[in-house]
Amino acid sequence: MKTKGTLYLLLIITALLYSCDGSKETTEQNVRLKGQLINLGGNEVRMIYNGASSMVGNSRDIIIETDDQGNFDTTLVIEEPAYYNISRNTLYLSPGDDITVHITSSNTEAEFSGTGAAVNNYMKYRLFPKGGSYLEAGRNIKGEYLTTKNTIDSLAEIRLNELDTLTDASAEFKRLETARVKADIINSYFMYPTYASSVKQRGNLDFELPGRDTLLNMMAPHVKPLLEDINDPDFLDIAVVRDVFSYSNDSLYNAIFFSDLTLPDRTEELLASAKEVRKLTGEITPETANELTAYTGGLSNRDFANEIEYKLDQAKRLFAGQPAIDFSITDTDGNTMMLSDLKGKVLYIDLWATWCGPCLQEAPHYEALAEKFSDDDEVLFVPISTDRTTDVWHEYLAKNEKSLKQYHTVDTQLVEGWSLIFIPRFLLIDKDFNIVSAYAPRPSEEGTEELLRSLL
Repeated sequence: MKTKGTLYLLLIITALLYSCDGSKETTEQNVRLKGQLINLGGNEVRMIYNGASSMVGNSRDIIIETDDQGNFDTTLVIEEPAYYNISRNTLYLSPGDDITVHITSSNTEAEFSGTGAAVNNYMKYRLFPKGGSYLEAGRNIKGEYLTTKNTIDSLAEIRLNELDTLTDASAEFKRLETARVKADIINSYFMYPTYASSVKQRGNLDFELPGRDTLLNMMAPHVKPLLEDINDPDFLDIAVVRDVFSYSNDSLYNAIFFSDLTLPDRTEELLASAKEVRKLTGEITPETANELTAYTGGLSNRDFANEIEYKLDQAKRLFAGQPAIDFSITDTDGNTMMLSDLKGKVLYIDLWATWCGPCLQEAPHYEALAEKFSDDDEVLFVPISTDRTTDVWHEYLAKNEKSLKQYHTVDTQLVEGWSLIFIPRFLLIDKDFNIVSAYAPRPSEEGTEELLRSLL
């Protein structure tokens, strides 16, 4: 018979063993990522989660903190393999990875070594759906559709061969990436009418281009079998697959390609959720907030509901009267301060970037409006560049003289707190540093001057 002491000892040993197993499991869920991030803007770099739910929201993004040279060493807890983006680089991270990276804004310049490096070196050459995938922004338009199709198919075959010979890659990774190649083929076909029209306008095509309806119907026999192949909810973690199925929202594409295809419930719910969350891309009312709260309650995919709830919480923090969300800004001399240091004045803030055409179009209106308030020290016009680096900002200012004091920011609190997903964007903050409007009217709009004067 076992004594009480013996039983107690066994319980302790069992507990210790269980604890060790739990620690081992946690360790195996870790991903160590270290190395250098070059010219990606500031000491905080956003690593964007790029799985299915990223089509709805960004709560699973990760901020990587670096030193002034871009060096970092961080450990992440990742329960299952997932795709992430750092700038134009797509990473595939799996529990247990230990990867040293050298990443710039150019994906083909990336360098990976260590456990998990093989698949990420393969990912360096993944295509960009918005560039037409294998069309490469029209550079691979070789003539009429069927001729270009042969080019697309041959390039896809090369990519599939690279994938097939890839070592140190799981079967699941190869399954996912095979679906990516097929989705890139579809996307290339879909984008052919747009890019072919552009190439023809430049005088580089010498044949009559059929109408879009005709071209799409020509594609149907080639596209439909591929759609069947990628019609799996697991493949929604691939961005170009999501892009392809988004075409089902277009009535013409739906009729030609999707009408006979039964989409999985998760795909249907993702597309619907992405449509609903667009209501949060501007100023919302409490009624809209209540409608979205009710909508999330009926979702069966919790990851989509979580993202809408997260975006909804962000939107509520931007209601008029809420405290303004603070972030750091730097002037042209390199002096850094907080936006809240300007408290005590009405702040009319212009969020812009040197690459943003509409931003540059608004700039003269913004400066002209500021001139009307030049004798009033109660209102302050604050132009803030959101360019990734200060170099391009300084270069632009050197060529374009400005009358207003200029600022720059890469503070992630701006993007996160103010839900910054487009520019130009104008913020209006009162003297007590409370929000008047998180989506203030543009300076070119009628009534903007009167709105500013009403706050003085």
